[in-house]
Amino acid sequence: MHTLFALLVSAFQILYAAQVSTFGCTSRAEVAELQKLRPDQEAFEKLLYRQVVYGQCITIGQGAVVDGTLDPADSTVLRINAQRDPPGYMAPSGDFKPVKQEGRH
Repeated sequence: MHTLFALLVSAFQILYAAQVSTFGCTSRAEVAELQKLRPDQEAFEKLLYRQVVYGQCITIGQGAVVDGTLDPADSTVLRINAQRDPPGYMAPSGDFKPVKQEGRH
């Protein structure tokens, strides 16, 4: 059953490029909390780096390419790098743009 799920998830993964420096976290709640703090750069960075130290979040540089799928429960969240680092991370989908891939339609 897990193999079937993994095959279905990988079939819908697309490559995305980060349009800005951004982040990915292990839960939607962490993403939502950081998104709320983004206008306050100092508070945002303080919380983000604390979450990075605790292993709850990662930073993603502008231009980085990740594999991902939109979260079916919340289209504002992109689940990234689930194949490389299971179960992957949640990231703000608005920070990413799909990458055109040669040979795919």
